[in-house]
Amino acid sequence: MLNQIKHTGVRPLAAAILAAGALAGASQAWANTAADTTIRNTVTVSYADAANNPQTSLTALVDVTVNLVRSNPLLSAPIDQSTDPATNAVYSYTITTTANGIATYDLTSPLAQSAGISGSTATTNVGSVILGATTVASGTTITAAGTTAITVPRDNTADTSINGLVVGDIVIISGQTFTVAGIGADTLSPGNTTITVNGNGTALVVAAGTLIAERKVFTMTVDPGTVSNAAVDQTVTVTTTATDSVDNVYTSNDVTVTTVLSVGLTVQKLVRNTGYAAAAGGNAAGVGDVVYEGETYYTGGVTGNPGEVLEYLIVVTKSATTSSATLVKISDPIPPFTTYLANSMTLDDGTGPAALTDSGSDGDAGETNGLSVYFYPGTGGSDGPGISVNDGTGGSMGANSVAYAVFSVTIN
Repeated sequence: MLNQIKHTGVRPLAAAILAAGALAGASQAWANTAADTTIRNTVTVSYADAANNPQTSLTALVDVTVNLVRSNPLLSAPIDQSTDPATNAVYSYTITTTANGIATYDLTSPLAQSAGISGSTATTNVGSVILGATTVASGTTITAAGTTAITVPRDNTADTSINGLVVGDIVIISGQTFTVAGIGADTLSPGNTTITVNGNGTALVVAAGTLIAERKVFTMTVDPGTVSNAAVDQTVTVTTTATDSVDNVYTSNDVTVTTVLSVGLTVQKLVRNTGYAAAAGGNAAGVGDVVYEGETYYTGGVTGNPGEVLEYLIVVTKSATTSSATLVKISDPIPPFTTYLANSMTLDDGTGPAALTDSGSDGDAGETNGLSVYFYPGTGGSDGPGISVNDGTGGSMGANSVAYAVFSVTIN
């Protein structure tokens, strides 16, 4: 995974927050003011008349509203995952604001797939996240236990929230996590109110201007899609991005790489003409030869005469990938113009060939009905418990395992 934050165009408040480590450090370098705070300045003129009699003072005021200063959010970087082809990978993110007021961040998750996988998708459980924030108006100490009321500016809106913060929200203050327990009176008049937080077990001294930043959680789900190359593990690379919905200069992203574990099972079918090999010292016409138990088998080019015996070799190989192959079953119809040679089935799970009886449900790992042969290789493979042919249970094959199945037919 990779956490990247784009800083282009960061304005003074955001720069101060990032540079001073507002969310990770003990305190900010200097005070900042929450968005929508009303800065009221009132001038007073006192005077007297010509006889020096005091008169009622004159006053005049002017209000200034503090702007929302947009900034990059902080996006967590969850650990990369591995998953089986049919199982989704779910990543849990935290997103924390560094702006001084309410900001909305749109979420996107474009992806790239390795060559052996297709149809993968990546989706977030929400399309956007709204985060609130304010600042400490008067320094205080948040107690380790109980609740602490923190003085903060009013937000110029009479409701039950302060700059988007409501009871139950998770907030980050000087790098520590707190839960909002209460919201003070919020009127349209300038001045301060309070946000009450629950103690988190550690006392914390906070200075005026410290950011109180909301944090939320969202999930991103990777559906692996379809694995088309089962020989090697595949990957789905997703770039999850949070972008300010108003000014897309402010964006943060994280890259996750989901490894889709391939079963890595391959099969090879070979044959040898036992009569030809005995008469001529080997099947010279064969190509793609494989030697098993001292005999040479071929992927093609084999010829035979009526009455000669063809011995087939099936090689099932499990690669080094960690995802086991389960319920492995070999089904092979008896070729046309041939007849199955009774009691010719053997199965080798890596410890040498074991002879199998033709009948089913006798506790070994093979059976036939004369029309097809069935093998159940791997750990737990068996031709039972049913009494019908082709109702056995396939076994499990782990990394780097090989199964060899052999049966013979006579050319009609």
